[in-house]
Amino acid sequence: MTSGVGVDQAVDATPFAASDGTPTYSIKREFAGATVMITGASGYIGSLVMEQLLRTTDVAKIYVLIRGKRGTTAQERLAQLLQKGLFHLVRDNPRLLAKVELLEGDLNSDDLGLTQRELQLVQANVNILVHSAASIQLEADVQHTLRSNYLGTRRLLALATQMRALRGMVHVSTAYVNVNFPRGSTVDERIFPLHFGGQEVHHADIVDDLMSLKPAAANVRAQMFLDMWGFPNTYTLGKNLTEKLVATYHKQHGLNVAIVRPSLVTGLAGLPYPGYCGNVAGPIGMGIAMAVGLFDRLESVAMVPTHVWDAVPGDVVSGVILAAAAATAARMAINEYAAECPAAAADPMIVHAGTSTTYPISFCEAFYAGLDFVRQNPPPVRLPGASLFSLPLDYRPNEEAVKRCKYWTGWKVWAAVKLLNAMGMYGTARQLHYGYLGWEIQNSTKTDRNLFFASKNLLQLEAQLDAGDAGSGDYKTSWTIRNGGWPRYISTNIAGMWRQVFKVKEVKGLEDNDFKFIANRSVRPGFKPDTAKASNDHAAPLLPAVTEGDEEDEQSQEDMLSAGFRGTAAAFQRIPASGNACAASESVESLAPAGADDDVPLRGDTPGLFKQMSAKLGQSLSYKAASMSDVSQGSVSGGMLATLSKPMQRLSRSATPAVRRDKDV
Repeated sequence: MTSGVGVDQAVDATPFAASDGTPTYSIKREFAGATVMITGASGYIGSLVMEQLLRTTDVAKIYVLIRGKRGTTAQERLAQLLQKGLFHLVRDNPRLLAKVELLEGDLNSDDLGLTQRELQLVQANVNILVHSAASIQLEADVQHTLRSNYLGTRRLLALATQMRALRGMVHVSTAYVNVNFPRGSTVDERIFPLHFGGQEVHHADIVDDLMSLKPAAANVRAQMFLDMWGFPNTYTLGKNLTEKLVATYHKQHGLNVAIVRPSLVTGLAGLPYPGYCGNVAGPIGMGIAMAVGLFDRLESVAMVPTHVWDAVPGDVVSGVILAAAAATAARMAINEYAAECPAAAADPMIVHAGTSTTYPISFCEAFYAGLDFVRQNPPPVRLPGASLFSLPLDYRPNEEAVKRCKYWTGWKVWAAVKLLNAMGMYGTARQLHYGYLGWEIQNSTKTDRNLFFASKNLLQLEAQLDAGDAGSGDYKTSWTIRNGGWPRYISTNIAGMWRQVFKVKEVKGLEDNDFKFIANRSVRPGFKPDTAKASNDHAAPLLPAVTEGDEEDEQSQEDMLSAGFRGTAAAFQRIPASGNACAASESVESLAPAGADDDVPLRGDTPGLFKQMSAKLGQSLSYKAASMSDVSQGSVSGGMLATLSKPMQRLSRSATPAVRRDKDV
């Protein structure tokens, strides 16, 4: 184990200076020989940070905090992650893999669930801490959100104050902690207080209040806060409070911490795997939604076409995180708002990882690119009756019309997923399921705020990066036309999505892209389990490769379910039995046998699918446009209406009182 520089030594350290006297920092220098701890390494962002550290720095050790889940041990989950195509430049190097050391634990447990030996190791040796673990369930019960994000972070911060060799920490937040700003606003890289009238509110008081109540009462009270402060969901409120907690530890406990706020994280633009989409949430999910036919008519679009859509490549986000960590460890003072706002002077370094103020793109530009591609490359699975349409630049969504479209689309998807599972086509059902969830998250008038995330600190962080690091090409810290441009990037990601999600090996009309498929492959992990938890000490076995269709890691699949509002996911999973009001509890994943991703996919808009659905469900289902009145007046048969009424309500996305939220959330 390599010990890092002690705290006292770090405080006295002087940043390097450029020839003009400007202080600089180096990512490679700060991580060389360092011991790093990462939470959320099994998720998309955390996995990108871990891979980039192994590939571009001479890091000494990487502790990864992972928990076992759904019958899979933490060691198996880490091994499955390392065999993915994302790690193809490091997975064949035993020396690099040996730097990864597993800590089986959970942020929701006391001492993070670590053994005394593990606690002593991290307290003595961790130099840099990257906290990227979080629950991204947008509309979960507020107590679940706070338990996972706020209280879990508080446990980690308490441990961080005991890390004697710690030089810097990065908390990965989200740009949407300030989504409550008025539409069209520019949001600065600083902490904004919450108020009751003119009285500032302390984050701990809000959390203590909500956690002291019964769950139903907490949800009612949380809805008052959401309406009072303008947050669209419990996730953004919880992350806002968590940022304030992190800032408190920075100010009152002297914790050297930076906050990175990514916007909508998309696939990779460059190394190690251009086009890799390790998480189908966000814009990638929207692409899947278009492909499977969820945008079936103009009225289904909830966003203003020319509004900025702040998407950012995943490798830019990981580059910003590493830069912020290195700058913090080097004691760089980057705060471009301190002079103009005295209240911001005490803030930790806060950096937006987005594109709206460096190289913005509108929703319609991405939509047009996807539309052109889908026309040339029909997807292997598509809802019957779905059609492609142009998006006029002067289109303005009608909220009630959008709700009606989403209501009916949710019903169609629910029925299709039920049928596909019944037919054993689990992989196709999962593609349709995830496509719906991604569409449901992003396609919303309440989250289409057209916000611009300021980048003063981001650009200063980039400007003070060591010239050698900047010239190496290993780190992208902002997205501009110089890095490749939106058209090529979108083409690269669409090609990647078609292969990784739909398993389509050849595409048309995408000559100008950088995607090249990289298969998963079995590896023998170099890490060793903790002897206090492991049943034996023999080397980790060679695990079979994950199938090509499972390109997103298991944590990302959980994130997708979470991001799609667990109530919606539950509606898919609890399918009412025929003639019985009781609901089944098996999910798509639990139904799928080994090799389910190797099924034969359906062709898009296949009449045969419509006939099979009609026969299987015993109903005459129409996939033409329908309105709420069609349902209420009995245009859908009474027996089917009675069976589907509860799931349809959950899929409607109309406002639901907090006390009526699904109890599985």
